[in-house]
Amino acid sequence: MWCPLLLLGLASLAMAMPYSNVSLPNALEARQTSSFTDYLFVYFTGEGKADGERIYMSVSNNNSPASWTQVNGGNSILTSNVGTKGVRDPSIIRSVDGKKFWIIATDLYVYSSHTYDTENGSKSIVVWESSDLKNWSAARLAQISPSNAGMTWAPDAIWDPSRNQYLVFWTCNLKGDGWYIMKSYTSDFKTFSAAEKFLTGAGMDATIALDKSTNTFYRISKNGPGELIEEASATSLNGPWKVVSQQIGLNTIPKGEGPLIFQDNASPSKWHVFIDDYTRGRGYAPFETTNIAGGKWAASTGFSLPPGNRHGYIIGITAAERSCVTGGACSSNSGAITTVGSNPPATTTVSNPSGANQTPYGQCGGMSYFNIGPAWVLRKTQGQGWSGPTICASGLTCKYSNDYYSQCVQ
Repeated sequence: MWCPLLLLGLASLAMAMPYSNVSLPNALEARQTSSFTDYLFVYFTGEGKADGERIYMSVSNNNSPASWTQVNGGNSILTSNVGTKGVRDPSIIRSVDGKKFWIIATDLYVYSSHTYDTENGSKSIVVWESSDLKNWSAARLAQISPSNAGMTWAPDAIWDPSRNQYLVFWTCNLKGDGWYIMKSYTSDFKTFSAAEKFLTGAGMDATIALDKSTNTFYRISKNGPGELIEEASATSLNGPWKVVSQQIGLNTIPKGEGPLIFQDNASPSKWHVFIDDYTRGRGYAPFETTNIAGGKWAASTGFSLPPGNRHGYIIGITAAERSCVTGGACSSNSGAITTVGSNPPATTTVSNPSGANQTPYGQCGGMSYFNIGPAWVLRKTQGQGWSGPTICASGLTCKYSNDYYSQCVQ
């Protein structure tokens, strides 16, 4: 809840300063860096039982990655009826315009086959699609690996602004050549470009996140000494990649794999990495840092993760999306109205007949731009929490100032 005195202070600040020089107090800025109010955790639960290699979901409680509620009473959400009829290592991707979600997963059923075949495994991944996180398409196979691939493990994807497509990448054994992180490009997760070598010497189980505050990509993967986790950074998905830290998890877990990474909703300077403590069958062990560029990770404390969780993925979600996933009403497209690309809009005219006219340099809102993945999306909000006048006086335009703030200017 916003404090009235704080709102009054911000309004005064807006009146006194040109819009380009306005900066929010750190405490307020930390609360407003995201429109997400919780997290969605997608995972599988292992090969020890027949239903373990399926898709499971949990949602966080009170926007905390330390507390979770299992979706569907802890039962699986999705079951594959294609390929091997088992799935592992799921990733969930929010579309660049906020209108769709895709789950992509390894096509592998160890419980049935009793093997982690790296020579004659699947050349495909399993794909599901949804517009609301609750209602999903039928599973479909998408072959992305080349003919000499021994397996197609741990698929992940991230928007590549240089291509205006999703970069899909996965661990692959090219028989007679070696192990690589491979890549392919897609716009719809239906049609994929021919596979290419992406990363060499990066190990396996790679995942990549973008720190928008510095436009830096961070790659987390199982690589380096002790069969633990490595962090590398680059300013482009095409590299060059520089190793930042190795042996993440040392002295906490004996070995690790299947790492996931996500930014904290409430404190954007904080990042979380979960590492699968697979040799002890304990599921994910959580770690965190407030200096991702420095690569100094510490074991998180006070976390209670969903039981049985294995290699998966976490994204931020809105209150409406959490409600939908947990049994409430669902609406498609997650409130996304307009996507304007990788940069914020220069101006936007806000129409709200019920709002009062705001004076020069006053805060405006009613429709607000938020970072959703790599794009700026116009959402149905009330001015990032602003409850005062939402449209500008005649001759003024509601102009973007930063991710959290807009003002009426000429």
